[in-house]
Amino acid sequence: MPARIPALLTLLLALLTGAWRPAPAQEFTGTIKGVVLDQNTLQPLAGANVALLDTPLGAIAGSEGQFTIAGAPAGVHRLKVSMIGYTERIRPDLIVQARRITAVTVRLEEKALQLEETTVTADYFSAAEDEAVSAVNFNYEEIRRSPGSAQDLSRLLQAMPSVNLNNDQRNDLIVRGGSPAENLVLVDDIEIPNINHFPTQGASGGPIGLLNVEMISEADFSAGGFSAAYGDRLSSVMSIELREGNRDEFDGQLDLGMAGAGLVLEGPLRRGRGAWMMGARRSYLDLIVGAIGTGAVPKYSDLQGKLSWDLGPGHKLSVLGLSGFDHIAIEPGDSDENDDQVVTDFDQYALGATWQWLWSDKGYSTTSLAQTFGSFGVDVSEGQPPLPLYTNDSQEREVALRHQGTWHWSPGHTLTWGLGLKGLFSDLGFYAAADTNRLNVYTPEYRLRQEVRTAKANAFLSYERLLFQRLRTTLGLRYDYFAYTEQGDLAPRLSLSWDLDPRTSLNASCGLYYQALPLSLLAQDQGNRRLKDLRAIHYVLGFNRRLTPSTRLTLEAYLKEYGALPYDPDDPTASAIDAFANFGSPVPGALLGGGKARSRGAELLVQKKLAQSLYGTFGYSYSVSRYTDLSGVERNRDFDNRHLFSAIVGYRPSPTWEFSGRWSFAGGRPYTPYDQDLSTLVGKGIVQREFLNRSRYPSYHRLDLQLDYRRHYQHFNLVTFFSLLNAYNRANIYTYYWDKSENTQGRVDQWRFLPVGGFELEF
Repeated sequence: MPARIPALLTLLLALLTGAWRPAPAQEFTGTIKGVVLDQNTLQPLAGANVALLDTPLGAIAGSEGQFTIAGAPAGVHRLKVSMIGYTERIRPDLIVQARRITAVTVRLEEKALQLEETTVTADYFSAAEDEAVSAVNFNYEEIRRSPGSAQDLSRLLQAMPSVNLNNDQRNDLIVRGGSPAENLVLVDDIEIPNINHFPTQGASGGPIGLLNVEMISEADFSAGGFSAAYGDRLSSVMSIELREGNRDEFDGQLDLGMAGAGLVLEGPLRRGRGAWMMGARRSYLDLIVGAIGTGAVPKYSDLQGKLSWDLGPGHKLSVLGLSGFDHIAIEPGDSDENDDQVVTDFDQYALGATWQWLWSDKGYSTTSLAQTFGSFGVDVSEGQPPLPLYTNDSQEREVALRHQGTWHWSPGHTLTWGLGLKGLFSDLGFYAAADTNRLNVYTPEYRLRQEVRTAKANAFLSYERLLFQRLRTTLGLRYDYFAYTEQGDLAPRLSLSWDLDPRTSLNASCGLYYQALPLSLLAQDQGNRRLKDLRAIHYVLGFNRRLTPSTRLTLEAYLKEYGALPYDPDDPTASAIDAFANFGSPVPGALLGGGKARSRGAELLVQKKLAQSLYGTFGYSYSVSRYTDLSGVERNRDFDNRHLFSAIVGYRPSPTWEFSGRWSFAGGRPYTPYDQDLSTLVGKGIVQREFLNRSRYPSYHRLDLQLDYRRHYQHFNLVTFFSLLNAYNRANIYTYYWDKSENTQGRVDQWRFLPVGGFELEF
């Protein structure tokens, strides 16, 4: 039995009897084991100097770039890594746990030649955040402690000025006026259709994050102007890297929080040649509600794991597994706006392997093979006996092969290429009862049962060149082909970054982006196969300034020009792609293309990484997002909030205590008022067509507060937290709806004041 297991039993007994005593963090120490790599080639950097700031401890990286720092005081630290010819990097938020080994990987960026003789203070920001435009990076601790995010990465990203605040009930990424269907998500280089429980078919959003934050190492997010390496998406790319399991010892962690109760276990394989890690979570609100016998709450669980294995010098294999299982049954009266019976069952999984090959000291490649699966079950009915209103009984499976290579043959020259092939296997089943839509137009009964077998292929080439020792240029070209629609799209992209001085740069990007419509829409009518792929042109201009080594200011202006947007001929005034922001996949049947839209805006973002005791972000954006419907009328797009503001401030006065808060503001979303007389006459909500998206909900604002307490004990470490969501109990509106039972307009508010607590127990 591993040594940690008796320690866990001892801990549980001690908690029950009260026979446990905390001790100051300085009485306990841990070990840091890490590796230093070249950012461009992933080659180990022998001789790199590593220092644990605010302590006399440090190390020199060995021939394989590896280092060890023993006797590090338990707590939160900063790790400084430097080497001649590379930009110094400070890795903040490094958690050292008592009597445990903390693993860390640090990648250093080659210095530009003109900076060789210039003294530049070490940088707290990652190389990913030095992309030409629109990029941010978050490490594990930043995600975990973010107030109001419930340890959900997508909700943290909603604090960025490039992401609209849609509503509290969902974590959809509405990026620069786009749709939730326009975002790409990669986990360990494997494309995942959706990383949420109760996922939206055909889109990336949902109400609750699926990924266990304890397994995340870091995440990169690009809100536009991204490189040719990424395609088939119009708005954003989120790349998530899971950490490896511990290669030296068995460790475990128990978690209890808003997302549920979980367990993470990890340990070595074959004397450190590899490691494994697995986590499992389950929601518990259904158990509480079941005990008192009231209400309808979601029931969900997930299982995820990662295995890493060194095949030999320069060869590494990682295997990823993710799965989620969701169920909820809603009866009439469980919510104000619901008069129907709703039963949903969703199952999803992803299984993939990635092979990394360092085939030269100047280049490497990654090749991944993965399968993803989603099962979507939704039944909506009314009355007794139940009369079916809507049914979704669909399964979607994808098998994807992806290869990418990088060759950095000399300073200032990097070539990246890639190939991809994806097989799509869908069994789609939809039913929608005859009804009248929001414009009082009769829509006949719709039924679909169809199997679809098709494929996608892609290729890209990207070349990065340093000119005049200050101008970094990246020219890319991408090609995507979709067999179902027999369409091929060629997309050129260009980005520029001019270093005015070691702390300041001007950045620009422009490019063409295409995206195929989801199969769940295309297959609903044979004529949909003739629709053109969605298209967007990105123009981004930015200014980046390091105010201090740990503080960055970014100012960006952007323009997105959309084309080929689809519309429902029964409602030619609404963009069908925007409907993915609602629960469930839209079922319009036949679609018409040719719609246009435009989003433009300016964004200000100030990021302060944790250097001493303060950290936070400050973001503001002003944007206008409008579309032209099939009648030629320009209207506000559904997510046109105009003003977005978010501020996160955190203060750590000691290694034990941490206080943080987040205040968010969003201008009112557009909506269409009801025609009160006509709605009363027909007993259903009918909108005023002449006022489509011309009214606005009241502005949204909310304050979230969080307290974290970290202590170290004889046999375990404990992090407890307490949050107040919507601390001043703001009644933010979610939507107006037509109450069919009362035959009048009703209102649904978002989350009110909500206290949430939890803990993380490391053993």
